[in-house]
Amino acid sequence: MSDSSVTGAAVSRLLSIGEFSRYAGISVRMLRHYDERGLLTPASVDAFTSYRRYAPEQLRIAGRIRTLRDAGCGIPLIEELLPLFAAPDALRARLAQHAASLEAAAAELEAQKRLTLSLADALDTPSAQVGERVFPAVRTLWLRRTVACYPAEGEMWADLRELMARPDAVDPARFGDLIGATYFDEEFRDDDVEMAIWRDYDGPFTARDGFDIVELPAQRVAWTTHRGDFDTISNATETLGAWIAERGFTRAGAPFNVYVVGPGREKDPAKWITEVNVPIA
Repeated sequence: MSDSSVTGAAVSRLLSIGEFSRYAGISVRMLRHYDERGLLTPASVDAFTSYRRYAPEQLRIAGRIRTLRDAGCGIPLIEELLPLFAAPDALRARLAQHAASLEAAAAELEAQKRLTLSLADALDTPSAQVGERVFPAVRTLWLRRTVACYPAEGEMWADLRELMARPDAVDPARFGDLIGATYFDEEFRDDDVEMAIWRDYDGPFTARDGFDIVELPAQRVAWTTHRGDFDTISNATETLGAWIAERGFTRAGAPFNVYVVGPGREKDPAKWITEVNVPIA
């Protein structure tokens, strides 16, 4: 846009790019970048020198851009949000969505931090010991489902807690201490994971809400103990896989975990104890 195209404002009222940068709190380099991306186009661009000038009222737009940028919004999202300042309700809803995405990102970063620290701790930790045993047959209250990902297992346990709170459905006194989860996919999956959660139960039960009674047979398994949260439980499965292959065994059923001490009993993940089992033949 040339100077001749400016309307409603005298050239003397326009701010140089340096002045505008100072008032807006945005570097000249970024102002040029925002111009190139169409986010903040100068009010005037000299046809011969390409010198940019800005109208004072553009400082408000610049402030919105700066705040959105500092709030973790990339340029595509800023482009989406800027017009919504004229529609506050829509803007609030969209900002709430962005806040939720930031919470998810923060949780992922926290998990990465924990994993980093656990890797450092593992340098002084001896390798897990693998054993062989016959896991006894057990009658279980069982819920099998395909969930979004492995951490979504927690949603299934929440459903079980809800069921256990209903005296018309189960007798809490008839549950034992054995708590576990079985994983049916042949390979590790990032999504759409088929699993079952279960607890030993010797009381009456009528199938409902996806829950049923399943008799698990006795199984010969290779097993090891994992201590701590589930971020590093793959260390246990790696150790088991190597042990099984080196001894010429093959996997003969769905792997399963037994939660000796888990989230339902202990808040501190450092105190969790999980027995990782792989049926073998």
